Amino acid sequence: MAKSPEEQRPKKAFGWAAKDSSGVLSPFKFSSRATGEKDVAFKVLYCGMRHSDIHMVKNEWSNSLYPFVPGFKVGDRVGVGCMVYSFRSCHNCKVDLENFCPKMVLTYSVKHYDGTTTYGGYSDYVVLR
Repeated sequence: MAKSPEEQRPKKAFGWAAKDSSGVLSPFKFSSRATGEKDVAFKVLYCGMRHSDIHMVKNEWSNSLYPFVPGFKVGDRVGVGCMVYSFRSCHNCKVDLENFCPKMVLTYSVKHYDGTTTYGGYSDYVVLR
């Protein structure tokens, strides 16, 4: 069944964002990307912290896109890993190696193919495919 326009448009969200490499997270309001035909949107209640979140917040790998909302170990009922999108029909995806997909989109601090920025689990709302 097709989604209604209300379900497809971006949703206002709140998270804790790194706005620079100081290591400080501060309140941040943003709009999630609109849900597509094969996407799932869900409310986040809890999210764990990983050491990679600290590396990204402090830009220790020199690839952070500020401001960003970290957090990729999201949920018990719904699990979100380090990526929110993969091609699903490339060789790597077909053999369950989505983490090597050439079109993979990480959970946070990157641009999605639609031009929106991905924001992680230190927020109240996440969209993924």
